[in-house]
Amino acid sequence: MITDDILRQNVIQALKWDLFSVDCIIIVISNNGVITLKGNVDTYKKKTQAERISSAISGVQSVINKIDVTINRLEQKKDIAITNEILNIFRWNWNTLNDTIKVKVLEGWVTLSGELEWNYQKEAARQAIVSLIGVKGVSNKINIKSQVDTKIDKTTLRLALENHLALDSKDIEIEVSDSKIILKGTVESWYQKEIAGFIAWKARGVVSVENELLIEE
Repeated sequence: MITDDILRQNVIQALKWDLFSVDCIIIVISNNGVITLKGNVDTYKKKTQAERISSAISGVQSVINKIDVTINRLEQKKDIAITNEILNIFRWNWNTLNDTIKVKVLEGWVTLSGELEWNYQKEAARQAIVSLIGVKGVSNKINIKSQVDTKIDKTTLRLALENHLALDSKDIEIEVSDSKIILKGTVESWYQKEIAGFIAWKARGVVSVENELLIEE
């Protein structure tokens, strides 16, 4: 089994390729496969990238992201300016083209609320503002309320899991209860667990996903 020291070095090395710079100082702590990230970055996008890169490393069980986003003084914006930019982005984004999303910004931290029909729209709303200068964090509290009574196709979901190149799905069990998908079994990494959950959320008719997959190296 990989030691915490080696796992920590592997995560640090992976982060160095993309993120370490003058405006990006990240401290990595490893404890029984749980990676904790601390430090400072200059954009929220880098914070999310650090978590994504770390979770993809073999042996990582989970990632606790405690990185702070410190905006350069020249790039700081007032909350009302950030709010207006986000609303304008949603207005022109086909995936979020509606007036049901509510936006609240407090000291650079964005909270999204309201209702959408599909989870891909909820994820698109978050992704649309990840790179926005001035954003320090995002709380995505949008509710999914499908207006269409669509039966979840378990066979299509199984095929989607099997066809993903980065996912070994042979030990994944799928349970469907009305509009809810439950994933059970084992995968090889936290990254694969996230991928499986993301694929499940893309299934037509799904309103909630319970990702109970265990990580087994």
